[in-house]
Amino acid sequence: MTAERTLPVNLVQDLRGLLGDSAVLDAAETSTRAAGLWRSDTLQAAALARPASTGELSRVLRYCHDNDVSVVTQGGLTGLVHGADAGPDQLIVSLERMRQIEAVNPQQRTATVEAGVILQTLQDAVDAHDLMFPLDLGARGSATLGGNAATNAGGNRVIRYGMMRDMVLGLEAVLADGTVVSSLNHLLKNNAGYDLKQLFIGSEGTLGVITRLVLRLREKPLTHNMAFVACPGFDQLSQFLRHMDRGLGAPCRPSR
Repeated sequence: MTAERTLPVNLVQDLRGLLGDSAVLDAAETSTRAAGLWRSDTLQAAALARPASTGELSRVLRYCHDNDVSVVTQGGLTGLVHGADAGPDQLIVSLERMRQIEAVNPQQRTATVEAGVILQTLQDAVDAHDLMFPLDLGARGSATLGGNAATNAGGNRVIRYGMMRDMVLGLEAVLADGTVVSSLNHLLKNNAGYDLKQLFIGSEGTLGVITRLVLRLREKPLTHNMAFVACPGFDQLSQFLRHMDRGLGAPCRPSR
């Protein structure tokens, strides 16, 4: 039987002291927010903290670690499995204020972004450089890149370009005790030691909160062709995909 948590009496005031008054919502304010795009219920939590930098997030998580406060991290709330649901005795940490595209390097074909950047925002930004970020979802207008990495999103181009794991060159994350782990590699080829980013991609916040990412971009296709193909069975479908992969020339993917 799990022991019931006792929250700090001054939780909201303490967090506002760390982040500022406007960056922390109390339970009543939090309950005015929708729990997700396709849901009619609202968020339930003791408070909602909105850090604006890695340093601020580090201070929040250190405080929560020292005071035994359970934390749930939220991105764009586009998931359908309730993985970001919180309870009334938990703190929600949202990265909605960390939405800066720090750099787009057309020569190296990389983008360095904060985890709260919306997927479509990055897609539009790199399109201006005749580049593309291959990940694409129906929720592109609200899903965040940190959430995409934390859940190892696949999307509707996964067969050609792979999972989110294949598009991340480096990342920065904050551990539960506030320790900042930085592995912001910008190179496609990097065999120097442990590949720390792979521990956090797909971990859904259980190992730490992703705060910044270095993402691999691709050249924007010059043409788009569409065909409607019907296959009589699954075996024929897999054969067809192999045929198209061979005929169209599959892009090179980074080694895992």
